[in-house]
Amino acid sequence: MKIRTPFHFDETPLRQSRVGFRGLVSRFGGGREIIRTFAMVFQVFNIMVETNKNLKDFNTFSIDCIAREYAEFKSAEDFDMVQELYARRGGLRILGGGSNTVFTEEVFDGCVLRVCNRGIEVLEENEDFVVLRVAAGEVWREFVRWCCEKMYCGLENLAAIYGTVGATPVQNIGAYGVQVADYIERVECFNMATGEMRSVNARDCEFDYRYSRWKKGNGNELIYSVVFRLRKHFVPQTGYAAVARMLEGKEVKDLTPLAMCDMITNLRNSKLPDVTVLGNAGSFFKNPTVSEEVFERLKAEDENLVSFKENKGVKLSAAYLIERCGFKGKRFGNVGMHAKQALVLVNYGGATGKEIVAFAKQVIETVYDKYGVRLEIEAHIV
Repeated sequence: MKIRTPFHFDETPLRQSRVGFRGLVSRFGGGREIIRTFAMVFQVFNIMVETNKNLKDFNTFSIDCIAREYAEFKSAEDFDMVQELYARRGGLRILGGGSNTVFTEEVFDGCVLRVCNRGIEVLEENEDFVVLRVAAGEVWREFVRWCCEKMYCGLENLAAIYGTVGATPVQNIGAYGVQVADYIERVECFNMATGEMRSVNARDCEFDYRYSRWKKGNGNELIYSVVFRLRKHFVPQTGYAAVARMLEGKEVKDLTPLAMCDMITNLRNSKLPDVTVLGNAGSFFKNPTVSEEVFERLKAEDENLVSFKENKGVKLSAAYLIERCGFKGKRFGNVGMHAKQALVLVNYGGATGKEIVAFAKQVIETVYDKYGVRLEIEAHIV
């Protein structure tokens, strides 16, 4: 059973080269072999690939970066094109919603492949669960809301996060006590080097805090769909302190997935800047984990230290550390930390990727000098 989602399906082809096939061939003197050769090249370049593409509209930091080549993956019919591009360029830079990406160069001297395929398919459904295959190019926040409207439960706390479905397992996105790995059954990939299809079960994805097997490598794999197993009986996930406070005075039994989705959306919007107003990538740093011994030392020095116990030690609030170092709400040139959330690094307008990274390094060094804890950047630096 296939479901046509309410989202837009864009089938518009990329714009064609101004030179044109005949003009391209004429420049090289014609000839049967030349024509045959350029016919193959033209199929890749003219129909599928744009040159000198500005990526500003494709990253939420709104960083100006020109990609030497740019193509869009829209359906399974594009797999051959993707493999051909990969072989010719020796690699491709995969881009989803650009919500976790910082381009550091004015020109990216390679080929960017943006994942734009769409569609949702119900693979299995019973009274308790539904299994969905979701195209990697689907917009995550729209997909979550769609699930809530359908009473497919589990993803409510991950509402209003920017990006695409295919990017969620890479980062193992999480918010308000929930991580996407809890609901992923498998990730379906295309090996751009060999042309092989692979289905990676959740247990083999090496999921951890903001981590998966795709964070450490496997750059030859294009994630083209993600399979989710969701509940059909709603159980609100209220363990996170901010969510519990939000629900004070409300009857949890009266909640619906959609109502929870709306509350989480309002909660995020109250703390995080709108990317259309202030460019950002959400949480820019990971919450660091330290040993019990280090935690006790830091707690003795700062009794208000915000922390969370976990199996591997104690997780500290990066936002708290950054705020205590005086960065919250502070602007340095074109960049700064947001006034309502110290974990969010923002572009006030005109910032380059290098400016953003340089400021991030300043934050890291200052926190380390004060606490002896080194923050790790969550965003992907290109």
